[in-house]
Amino acid sequence: MSKLDKARTRLLVISRDAKVCSDLVILLTGYGYFVDYVQNREDGIERFRQHKHAVVIMDVPALPQFPEEVFRAFYVYRRNPIILIAAHRHEQERMVPYLDKGVFDIIELPLKIEFLHFRLRRLVAHSELQSRKEFLQTLVAMGLILLPVWFLVVYMLARG
Repeated sequence: MSKLDKARTRLLVISRDAKVCSDLVILLTGYGYFVDYVQNREDGIERFRQHKHAVVIMDVPALPQFPEEVFRAFYVYRRNPIILIAAHRHEQERMVPYLDKGVFDIIELPLKIEFLHFRLRRLVAHSELQSRKEFLQTLVAMGLILLPVWFLVVYMLARG
């Protein structure tokens, strides 16, 4: 089975810089990811709502002025969205408030390919584990909710 026949992980790139966007799309597609890309945050949130991407990569111009706004929109559609910021070295100091509000990491521009692939593999694995955990928590909650119903059914059958 070839790499393209497997289910590919979906990533979202939100970038106003066409060069950064094309570099990320070419690189990530080469690694086997399915990449959606948009040029503004509003379109990115809409695309995220549709597909619930494993990882979202935003460049600095696409970030909102206040760090809380980054997550507020994405939290509506996923409990713990994984968001990375693509920033040049001179912009990274300004990104500390975003890291403090839950952005997972900063990708340094220009891109360092070997580090990016390692980080993405690790974050995608984290995202998959998080999704499984949420699914299992839902199953346990449903089981606890239905437990009295099962007792009632068994009681009624035993009384029969």
